[in-house]
Amino acid sequence: MDMKKFSLTKHDPRITELINNTDHKTLAIWAIDCFNSGRYLFNKDYPENQIIDKALDTLKSWINDEISMWEARKYCWIVLKAAREIEERDKVACQILRACSHTLAVCHVPSHSEGTCMYIISAIKIYYKDKENVIELMEKERVWQINHLLELKEN
Repeated sequence: MDMKKFSLTKHDPRITELINNTDHKTLAIWAIDCFNSGRYLFNKDYPENQIIDKALDTLKSWINDEISMWEARKYCWIVLKAAREIEERDKVACQILRACSHTLAVCHVPSHSEGTCMYIISAIKIYYKDKENVIELMEKERVWQINHLLELKEN
């Protein structure tokens, strides 16, 4: 995908193909890892906020068969509400919270893992918009995302 034309509405066919050929729980682990690669953009301004930790812990509990998908999915709405509440004053944090919501939603629909990746790249695009190398940073993140999923599939 050409990052100069990046949009949250355009799917990357490389990721779509990988998602379609990867088991559900591996995608959940991948979503957590992809989310964590951009989490610093939220934590720098909201270090005390625990909403992300709770969401990730909830997904990990689902991965470990400690809770049902229905129980895990409930927390998505809380994360989305937080994203909507912060959107006007902090676009980057909003994108990170939306990525977090998609991460947790993987327990329900595996393809939400792509949403995690897309929102992390969107946050990078917004945060580094004034940097000359913003496209390079976005591309570096996408390459890492793809390579990381390939590594997880091998193990």
